[in-house]
Amino acid sequence: IIVANIDGTNAADASVAITKSGGSPIMIASTISVPADSTLVVVDKNTALYLEEGDNIEAGAGAASDLTITINYEELS
Repeated sequence: IIVANIDGTNAADASVAITKSGGSPIMIASTISVPADSTLVVVDKNTALYLEEGDNIEAGAGAASDLTITINYEELS
């Protein structure tokens, strides 16, 4: 999970959570400042997250339209 700040001037806060089916969000990153024109690696290939059907990854930004999020995953069968 990579968060990129696409604002060329201002930092923005990022938060990322996992919500299990029917449960409350579990924060994996909370209000972390991402400097202007930089990225934050929240989870890399060395840290596995196992989600089940119905689970969600949610992300939020402290400033509208300043952050983008990229999630790479592998489906296990």
